[in-house]
Amino acid sequence: MSIWSVLDIEPTDDLSIIKRAYARKLKTTRPDQDPAGYQRLREAFEQAKGYANRPSKSDVVTEILDESPSFTVRMPVHIEPLQELTPDIDDALEQELEASRPVTAIIDVMMEDETEGVNLLESVLSGDLLQNLRLREVFSQELAAQLSEREGLYSALLIRVSEIMGWDIDNYQPGGIPAHRLAALHRQIENTGAKYYLTQLQNKYQKSALDRQRLRLLTVEGTTLAWWARWMPDFLKPLYDELSYIRMNFPSLLPQINSQLVKALDESRAAMSWGTVFLTGFWLLLTMLATREDPDKWRDRILLIATIGVYTQGYSFLARVLRYRHWWLRVAEGGLSLLALLILAKMLLGFFDAFKPESGHLQMLLTNYGVMCVVGFCVLWMMAPKVWKWYQVPLNAMIILVVFPWQLMKKSEGIVGIVSFVLLLAMYAFLIALGIR
Repeated sequence: MSIWSVLDIEPTDDLSIIKRAYARKLKTTRPDQDPAGYQRLREAFEQAKGYANRPSKSDVVTEILDESPSFTVRMPVHIEPLQELTPDIDDALEQELEASRPVTAIIDVMMEDETEGVNLLESVLSGDLLQNLRLREVFSQELAAQLSEREGLYSALLIRVSEIMGWDIDNYQPGGIPAHRLAALHRQIENTGAKYYLTQLQNKYQKSALDRQRLRLLTVEGTTLAWWARWMPDFLKPLYDELSYIRMNFPSLLPQINSQLVKALDESRAAMSWGTVFLTGFWLLLTMLATREDPDKWRDRILLIATIGVYTQGYSFLARVLRYRHWWLRVAEGGLSLLALLILAKMLLGFFDAFKPESGHLQMLLTNYGVMCVVGFCVLWMMAPKVWKWYQVPLNAMIILVVFPWQLMKKSEGIVGIVSFVLLLAMYAFLIALGIR
C-alpha cells in the first residue's frame, strides 16, 4: 500500500492536510489494539511529511549563458544536494494519543463495576495531562466514540458519564459531543435493553407447554399459527401484548420476531378470551332463565342476545374500524348511548309498573322516570372518569353493567365465587324481567 492509501488522502504537499489525516486515522488505529497497523501508519506519516518538506524546483536557481547565437546552455548557479529528512515526532499528535490511551481501560472497568469505573474516570480527568482543554476535548470525543461501540452500555451509566464529562445529553442539540455520536450512544443503550428484554422473555415463557409454544411462535422464524390457537381462550393475548410492547420500546428486536406471527396477529380481527367465554355463557343462561315464562320468548331472547353482543363485542369492533374516522365514531357512540338510555328507561318503566300499577306510563315518564333519569345521569357524570365525553356516559355505563359479572368473578374464589354467581344471576334476571314487562 502507498503512504497515501494508508493515510486515506490524495497525494499532497500540504503538511496541515497530512497531520489532520494522521490524527483522524489514529482514532481507529491504536497501538494497543493494532500494533502492526499503527507502525504502518506511523511510517506513512513520516514519509508523507518528508515529501511535503522536500525542496521544490523553484529552490534551484539557473541562469542562461548566451555563448553564441546558435545554442543556449543552462548552467545551475547553486546546487544543494537533497538530504534524507528525519523530522522530529509531532508532539501535539503524540499528546493526543497519550490523552486517549486510558479510554479503553476506563470503559472495561465501567462494564465490570460502574462505581469503580466512574472513580477511575474522575481520577484520569484530574490528572495534569487533561487539564489542557484541547487534550480534554480529544479524550471526551474518544470516550464517546468507544462507548457508542461498546455492547452492554445502559442508560444509568451514560447519564453518570454525561454528568462528569458535561455532555448535556438531554438537550436537543447536545453540548460536548456531536449529535450523531449521541444518536449512536442511544442506539447502543436500546440494543442493550433489547437483549436484556429478550433474555427475560425466554425465561418468562418456560412455565408450561403452552408458554413454550408461545415463545416458539414469537422467536422462531417460519413457525405458523395453528388453527386451535385462535380458539383457545387467552392464548394469543400475551403475544399481542408482547408484540405491542416490542414495537413501542424495542423496535430493534422486530427483525428477530417471527414474521409469520406478526402477519397473523396483524390480520386477526379478534381472539378468544376467558372473559368472552364467561360472559357468553352467563348471558345465554340468564336469557333462558329470565324469559322462560315470557309468552314471546324467542323474540325477546334474540333481542337480548343481540343487545348484549353489541355492548360486549360490537362497540370494540366499531371503535377499531372507525379509529381514523372520528366524526363517524362519535355518531356511533351517540347512537349506542341513546340505545342504552332507552334500555334503562324500559327497565325503570317496568320497575314502576311492577311496584306502582295504579300509575299511568305517561305520568311515570313525566314525573318519576324523568326525575330519576336526571338524577341518575348527574350521578354517572360525577362518577365518570374525566376522559369520558358527555355523550359517552350512558354507553360506558351500559358496558360496565354488561361486563360487571366477569369483573366480579375474576376477584372471587371458592365459596365466595359461587355465592356471587348465584346472586348475580338473580339480580340480572330481575332487571331483565323488568325490561321485558
